[in-house]
Formats: sequence, C-alpha cells, structure tokens
Amino acid sequence: MINSGRYRAKLDSGWKFQHDPQNQGEREGWHNAGLPAPVSVSVPHTWNVQEELEEFRGAGWYEQLLEAPEEWTGRRVRLFFEGAYRDTDIWINGTLAGSHYNSGYTPFEADITPYILAGGNNRLVIRVDNRNSDTALPVSNSFDWADDGGLIRPVMLVVTGNTAVGQLRVEPKVSFNSDGKHTGSTVAAEMKLCEPTAAAVHAEIAVYRNEARIWQGTEEIAAGALTWSFAEIGLEQTDLWHFDHPHLYELEVVLTAGGEIQDRVVRSFGFREIVAEGHQLLLNREPVRLMGVEWMPGSHPDVGMAERLEDLTAMLVRLKEANCIITRFHWQQGNELLDWCDRNGLLVQEEIPHWQQPAEPGKDTRLLALSQAKEMIVSHSHHPCIFAWGMGNELDGQSTATNQYMEQLKQELLQLDSTRLVNYVSNTLQLQPASDATGAGNMLMWNDYIGTWHGDLDEDAVIRQIIADHPDKPLVVAEYGLCEPAFEGGDARRTSILRKKTAIYRRYPAFAALIYFSLNDYRTQMGEEGEGRLRQRVHGSVDLYNRVKPSYAALREESSPLVPAGEPAWKDGGLKLTLECRNDIPSYTVRGYSLTVTLPGGEVISQQLPDLAPGEVQTVHVELPDGVGRASETDEGSIRAAGLSILRPTGFSVLELELG
Repeated sequence: MINSGRYRAKLDSGWKFQHDPQNQGEREGWHNAGLPAPVSVSVPHTWNVQEELEEFRGAGWYEQLLEAPEEWTGRRVRLFFEGAYRDTDIWINGTLAGSHYNSGYTPFEADITPYILAGGNNRLVIRVDNRNSDTALPVSNSFDWADDGGLIRPVMLVVTGNTAVGQLRVEPKVSFNSDGKHTGSTVAAEMKLCEPTAAAVHAEIAVYRNEARIWQGTEEIAAGALTWSFAEIGLEQTDLWHFDHPHLYELEVVLTAGGEIQDRVVRSFGFREIVAEGHQLLLNREPVRLMGVEWMPGSHPDVGMAERLEDLTAMLVRLKEANCIITRFHWQQGNELLDWCDRNGLLVQEEIPHWQQPAEPGKDTRLLALSQAKEMIVSHSHHPCIFAWGMGNELDGQSTATNQYMEQLKQELLQLDSTRLVNYVSNTLQLQPASDATGAGNMLMWNDYIGTWHGDLDEDAVIRQIIADHPDKPLVVAEYGLCEPAFEGGDARRTSILRKKTAIYRRYPAFAALIYFSLNDYRTQMGEEGEGRLRQRVHGSVDLYNRVKPSYAALREESSPLVPAGEPAWKDGGLKLTLECRNDIPSYTVRGYSLTVTLPGGEVISQQLPDLAPGEVQTVHVELPDGVGRASETDEGSIRAAGLSILRPTGFSVLELELG
C-alpha cells in the first residue's frame, strides 16, 4: 500500500462534534482528553444547518481516532484540508500540530509526522471558529453569503515516503502560427519538496491522455534540493481545452530514493490559451463572446456550505443546462468543484473574498489578500477551467487608494501566475469610467444595476462613455439582475431585466461576456428574508432547493448560441430545420453539436450538425424511418408529438423544441 508511493484516504466518517458556546474547550483540555459530550457527524460538516445552532458563531470541535499501522514508521503523514471556516487549530495526541487563520476557503495542510504514533490509535482534535473577524478576508460580517462554520470541505489523509512533494505546479503552453493555427504544445513543471532531500532522488515523469501514456522521461534531483523543475516537454499533436471540447491530460511524477518509491503525484491539466486583446476575448485565438451566470454555493438549507460532490454537481448541471459557460465565484472553491468544471467545460473566475470592506484597502489587506492568493494559486493553477483570478468585488473603485492597491496586487498575482487574466469587479464604473479601479485589470468587470441600485441613469450613454474611456479592454458585465426584496417586481421583472439589458449589451461589440446574477436564491448572513439556515436573498432563477422559476427558461433561451430561423417543417419525408448561429452574445463557432428527434413511440433519431460560425445559417434535413409520416407532406399525425433536442459535445442540451 505505502510502498506504491502515496496512500490517500478521505476522512469523511467516524467524526465526533461538539460546539463550545462558552469557549471552554481548551481550558478544560478537550484537545487532550477528547470531547466530553459529542454527537456523531460526517465531514464535510457545518453546524449552521443544525437545529438550535443555526445562529451559532463561535468554536466547534471535531474529534477522530486515526489508526496508524506499524508500516507508517519513517513515513511522512499529512492532513489536507480543502477548506475550514474559519480559524483552525489541529492537535494530535494533545499536541498542537498546525493552525490556519484568517482564511476560510483556501486549502491548507498540516504535517503531523512528528506527532503520530505508529502501531496504534491517535487522537485527532480540531477546533474551528467562525466568529466575525476584523483581521480576515472577508472582513467581519460585511459579505453577502453564508458564514457557515466547520470542516466545510473534505479532509484528506496522505501518507508518503519521507521524500515527498509539497507543491507541484504544472505549466502547459500552446503555440500558434501567424494564421492562428495551433502548431504544438509544451508542458513543464515546478516542484517543491516538503524538506530538502538527504540523498539524490530519481524522478520518473509521464504524460497521459485518456489513460494512454504519450510521453515519458526521467530526471535526477540532487541531494539537498528543496525545489526542482524540469524543462519543457514538447508535444506536437495535442487537443486544446475548450468549453465545448474540454480535453484533459495528466502529468505523473514518481519519486524514488534508496531503492523505494517515496511519492507519486498526478495532476490533470489542459492545453489552452485565453487572452484579452482590444475589446476581444480570445480562446485559442478564436474571438468569443460568452454568456454566463453566477452561482452562490452553500445555499441548500439541508447542507449549507458543507456541500458534497452530489450537491455541487446538481447545481453545476443546472448552470450548464442554462447554456452558461462562464461564471465567477466571490470566494475560493474546492478542487472537486473545479475538477467538474474542467471535465464539463465551464470557465471560472475565482476570487479573493474581498467584498466591499475595507472599501479603501491598504498594506495589511494587501498582505492578507496575497497570502490567500498564494494558497489559491498553488492548489488550483492546474485547472484549465480557471481563466482569471479576481482581486475583489465592489470596493470604492473611484478611490485613488483602491486604484493603487489593485495595480500593485495585480502585478503580485501575475508574478505568481503569468498565464491568466487578473481582474477587479467594480460597481462604480458608471460614475467616472476613466478613473475606476477596474481599469487596473485585464478586463473591465462591471456590476451593472442601472434601474435598481444605481438609479435611473441612461444605460446607453453610460456604456458609450465606458467604451470611450477604455478603448483597449474587453468589457464584461459581471452582475446584472433583480435583487429582491430590496426591489419589487418578482420573477416577471427579473425576466424583463434579463431580456432588456441583454438586448442593449448585444448592440456593443466591446462586451466580451455577460454574467447574470444570479442562478439561485442564496443563503447569506445578511439576507432580508427568512431566519436561521433559511436566511436568504431572493435574486435567483432557481430557489434554495434548485427548483426552477420561469426566468430560468428565459436565461436558457438568451444564452443559447443557436436559435431556430423559422418554424421546423415536415418535408420530403423528413424534418427540415433551419438554425442560425448567434453573431452577438453569445458568439462562437459551434463544433461537434448533434441533433436528436424523439418520435412518439420512443424511437430516437440522431445526426451530427455541421459546424456553424457566428452569423451562419444552415438548414438541416432529418430523414425519418420508413413508414413514419411518409404518406404525404401533410400526413403528420403520427409524428405530431415528436420532440427535438440539440446537444453540445459535452452532452448538455442547447435547446429543445416540441414539434407539431
């Protein structure tokens, strides 16, 4: 088991939990003697969806017994936390083994090797405290999502040899010729070991595609080294990652020392390029204009922020079924969510949770933001779905201090990762566009609430001024929608805002993407409706339980890259369908899409659609089987109830029509 290099086990069961309203646990030695009156829970876990604890903010304690076999002697033992909200202390057998403060959504690890006793049980005790903090990001209670406390994401036990990988950074690159044709790819890697090597280490490296090894090689790591990198591996024929064609590869590194495998690490990655050029967003050198929606995780009242993979998947599927292919998150997410986005083609801007406060950030905030950025980038930079890092949301964007802060923080993030865009999301761009802090980013990202939060301004005049003041950057609407109950009108007004504003944005080529707000009603500690675990803001096109409202259908329709050009018709013994590829927003070439017709008896007819470029119109003829609707062009009774669906290559439905 251990001799194969790396043993991993998700610690999801066997946990005990006790909340600590009087903050007495450490005084009474719970970390040493164990919890006096615990209940059994599974992890991920938050107490803020439990009866009587929904409003509790304070310390919660977790306990687990770890059985360490004799073969762990001389091995390195670590705990990986995908996220714990928020301030966390970890004890092994009564000794403090690690802490993580001021950041509740970034991953971290604790090396517990010195404290583990091989050959018996070990008491693991963890305290997590979610009280408001003025030294954390997000600050105090100035943020608009749930502040659920606990071990809200998976905890992983990892056992390796003593020579082990602490960090592995994968760096894929793609090359294009002057015509924009992909000409090849390379991949390199940088690795940091947990501690300097005592002796030389042999590294075996391999690249896989669909479980087939396409490259392999070896390297030697000198004795005493702490960091190591290998030169670029050239790969002539690679498939590029795209939201409709999310091709993935894997890099494997196996470390051997003293004749024994010490560690084995595998990272998935994708080859793709995404850049901002003028007003355009280019994905693999193709200009794309994208439609998206923001989803606020942690909102189902039964699980809160302690979402499991099936909970995350249900919402991600809902998002993709709305034809949305770009999103943003106000706070850092877990690797399970990002893995899904990698596999299913969803572009993500992942953000530092700097929400509104402090409105004019200074040095202390920058250092905290940079600390979170390092943890975020180290853990997540291999995900091709992440196209941009976000520096914050809705500060005082007209402030000179905020402008200087964003300029400096952007440069520091680019030093950590020069392959992605870096942006700040503003709700003040409409005031004085030329001097707004979002101009520090690679894209202008604007939360547009003209007509509600921003008053009754002239939308077109504001947009024209933004474009005039920023002629060299893509413009992205990072939020637009209806925020209830602050503004009335219900789902009908939500639909109206979606359609009317989208129509306005489509008139201006400077808009590269639209991100509607929001997919869901969401749980938030500052919500105006409901109490406890049901405290929420009613902003979404689905409710807390993922049940759709009428505006969801409108979102799906507005986000479709294909629209029917006229009504489908039965002709020449088959179905004639004319489709147009949008040439405004969204706008991108559709490749590999398919059409299926389901007949009343259940028979399904499928065929591939031709590739369609933006603005292109194509008529498709679907042949029907013998004996179905072929008596004459008007004899349609047997097929009147047929249904038609167009699917992306990833399997998600683009649009569905009832025929008859």
